[in-house]
Formats: sequence, C-alpha cells, structure tokens
Amino acid sequence: MNAVSRFLSLAGAAALCLLTACSTMPFIPVAVPESYSLRPEPAVNHALQFAELEKLQRATPPEYLIAPGDAFSVVVDGHPNMSRPRVIIMPDGTISIAPIGSIKLAGLTLPAAGELLKSKYRKYLRECNVVLEPLELKNYTFTIGGMVTEPGIYPFVFGSFRLTDAVAMAKGLLFTGGTAGEKLLLSDLANAYIVRNGKILPVDFVQALEKGDPLYNIPIMNGDYIYIPSLESGKVTILGEVDEPDSVPYQPNLTVLQAIGLVGGLKETNSREIKVIRGGLKSPVVYTLDIRDMQRGRTMDFALKPKDIVFVPRDGVSEWNVIIRQILPTIQLLNGLAGPFGSPSSFLYQ
Repeated sequence: MNAVSRFLSLAGAAALCLLTACSTMPFIPVAVPESYSLRPEPAVNHALQFAELEKLQRATPPEYLIAPGDAFSVVVDGHPNMSRPRVIIMPDGTISIAPIGSIKLAGLTLPAAGELLKSKYRKYLRECNVVLEPLELKNYTFTIGGMVTEPGIYPFVFGSFRLTDAVAMAKGLLFTGGTAGEKLLLSDLANAYIVRNGKILPVDFVQALEKGDPLYNIPIMNGDYIYIPSLESGKVTILGEVDEPDSVPYQPNLTVLQAIGLVGGLKETNSREIKVIRGGLKSPVVYTLDIRDMQRGRTMDFALKPKDIVFVPRDGVSEWNVIIRQILPTIQLLNGLAGPFGSPSSFLYQ
C-alpha cells in the first residue's frame, strides 16, 4: 500500500470512528499551562531592621508652625492669675488674653510664639518667663483604620506620643465574646502596618502591642497611617486599571479573571502584566501574570485566596516600593479613611 492509500485509509477510519462514537478515541482537551513569575518573600535582615527601628526611635519632626484650631496653655511663671489653662487659636490665627489683648500666633514656630508673648507681657511685668505648652496641634495628625474601636483621623502632640498611644486614642483593638465568655481578638496584628511617606515601616505590632517591646513602640509622626486588618477578612481587593476598584467577598474557586469581571472589567489602558499580592503588605509574595494569555486561554486562570490583592497597573512595574506607592491610596479609600493622602476624591488610581 502506497503512502496515499495509507493516508486515505487512516482518514476513513478516523471519520468512521467519529461517526460511530468510537470509544477508542475520546476527546482530549489541550493542556493549558499554569504560567507566572514569582517574587518570593525577601529574607529578613534583622540587623538592618533593628538599625532602622533605632533610627525611627530618634526621629524628629520638622519645626511646627502654629495653625488655627491649635490649643495651648499659657503659663506665666510666678503669676498664676495671668496664666491660662487653655487658649485656642482662632480662625484668623489670633488668641485673645487679658491683659495683653489680641495677638496673632498662626504661622509662627513655638519658640517664636513664646518670645512674642513674653515681649507683650513685659509691658505689664518687669521680669517674666512665659511658657507656651501645646495641648492639641491640628497640624499634627495621624490616621488609624481597621480593627480598632474608633478608626479615624486624630490630632496629637508630638513628643511622647507613640504607637500604643495612637491605638489607645482610637479606643483600643476590637474584641468579640467567645463561647466560654472569654474575649477573642479580632485584629490581625501580625499583618498590621504603619506607613510613613509612602513606605511601610518595619514595625512588629505583636511585639509593640502584645509583648510591650519598646523598640517597636515608635514615636508617631505627622501624616502616619496605621492599619490593623481583621482576622476574619475573607475579601479579595482589585485595584488599578479596572472600572470600579473595590474589595469583593472571597468565594471558593474565585480566579483573577472572575474577580476582574466583578469590578466591571479592565480599562483599555491596562498593562498586560498584572500583580497578585499575597500575604499582606508587610511580607508579601508577589505573582506576575500575563492577563492577555489568560484571556486567550494560553495559560491557566490564576486561583485566588482570601486577602489577595489583584493590582492591574498602567505600565509594567516590578519595584515593590513603586507598587506600594500606587496601591496604598486606593486601599485607604476602600478602608474609608483619607489619611495623609488628602481628599478621598484623589485616591482612584490615575
């Protein structure tokens, strides 16, 4: 039998087998590979971490400028009748104290304001020492969100104000009652974080809040953002170049393509490389996926887990610090807190 005859014979057999539902030739789908690149969790450099924590302990803020709404006590040494336990800077930047009258302090540093007050009091007292003690500084604020009793944006006085004080100001961590009447912690301290100037600080909340290690109980600075996630969180967050960045409830077998569909799909400006961030923002494992290949069935759709973050950038990004700067504003928006990034209207990924 020549080659042509053998080909025709085989083709005829195959056609007959298909027509008769031949059991010896079952349909076998093409295997789709699971394809992604993985950025593993970096090894912790404990010596470097401790050095940075010690540096954070010595952090000093820029010189403070008095603002409307700030509250002070004015102490005139030796003259309690001229001292005032609490004065507030008015909207026009002034305070009014007898006998010196109205005086503008807004825009001055604390030392300059103290010297100005001293010069005014010297018109009535030959020798005097005037101390301006901050009670509440509106220009110094921190934001705390997540599993605390009263999340929000709070003013504070820099100096002795630390992480534990910030949690206390928010009325503490959230607990729930257990079956035996014991209190169960709802806050995931292992994945809690504090952000300063777009960077996550190496602060272990378990050490700071549960074990009382002073090294981790760092001073709070103006604009700090503290977030304490929930142990019960079963959501997946989808950010970046999608129609409606949001957090959606996790469900078994949820995939990247399904999750993106739940938030309205991709924008036309999306990068083909997307990131799945797993394990929280403090110690993440980052997967890089090719969304085009998944859409076309060339690679397997990626299975998600609770607390995953799916980030669809506009451009290909690989630097972790760049990713953090791009996703943090929207995460804070979804948590309902503006924090140091200003108006919530500016949070959506631009």
